[in-house]
Amino acid sequence: MTAKQLCMAIGVGILIQGALHLAWGPISIQWLNALSSWSNPSTTDSLVFFHVRLPRVLTAMAAGSGLALSGLLLQTWFHNPLAGPSVLGISAGSSLGVAVIILTGLTWGWWGVTSAAVGGGMLTLLLILSVSRRFHGSATLLIFGLMLSYVVGAVVTVLQAEAAQDALQQFVFWGMGTFGQAPLRISGLMLLMVAIAGRMIFMRSRDLDAWTLGSITAQSMGVDAKKLKYSVIGITGVLAGIITAVCGPVAFLGLATPHLVRLVSDERSHRRLIPLTILMGAFIALLADWGVRAPGTDGGGWPLNAVLSLLGGPMVVWVLLRKTWNA
Repeated sequence: MTAKQLCMAIGVGILIQGALHLAWGPISIQWLNALSSWSNPSTTDSLVFFHVRLPRVLTAMAAGSGLALSGLLLQTWFHNPLAGPSVLGISAGSSLGVAVIILTGLTWGWWGVTSAAVGGGMLTLLLILSVSRRFHGSATLLIFGLMLSYVVGAVVTVLQAEAAQDALQQFVFWGMGTFGQAPLRISGLMLLMVAIAGRMIFMRSRDLDAWTLGSITAQSMGVDAKKLKYSVIGITGVLAGIITAVCGPVAFLGLATPHLVRLVSDERSHRRLIPLTILMGAFIALLADWGVRAPGTDGGGWPLNAVLSLLGGPMVVWVLLRKTWNA
């Protein structure tokens, strides 16, 4: 199957899942009634459709594709198949920014939480980039990222111990992850930002291909390493920060999705890997959300991070075993 055919197949899967997510729910709605009042949702059908189901679908697509793209960029830049926003501590840095806002009782609103998450993620990524030059092995960099996550986690735990009960409860539920909290305008904005970021990095796909050959070889081929680094930092930090602020510290999507793409496709050019990864991330996010919504039950399902860990954990184990077998 060619990359174009695979993109079309994943796209059809996304459309089918999206339609099922919009159609299914504990409340039955009349589609004609819901869509007829799209400009001014007032009926129960239109409110459920435009304020609950459609934002959830768009948020899942944006979070899945954005984190998948971030994971692909980090794995390419660090030449490390186990790099990702959560493994390297970027998600933990974003979580710390959110924790400072929520647990200390600051009332900065949604934009304050988002800015703190983006700032925390980018600061963490800058720290990782600055120390990565001193590490010669990928294992050392991963250990550094894990230790950084533990340190950040300790700070968050201290903030939790000193927080008020209401703020602590809010932060705990946020930490479980969800696609169902963003309003329609925020979910649409997230999806637009992912599309812009994907377009921007797609224009540098040749530089990313050259970077896979090594930094020295890439620079000899005319790649501007500084501009490429800033592109990776900016796109990864902004996407991971915004998605973490809206959805919580979503695990494994950024790490596992690029490997799943490489499992189903032999493509190595980033001109094909980027759209494949973006689409696959949206597909996996919608698939995982079925475990959260729990079809066939009246109550809620599992927390999002639990579902994603069950899906992404085996993928990471497979990567480790594959590296061992090929060694």
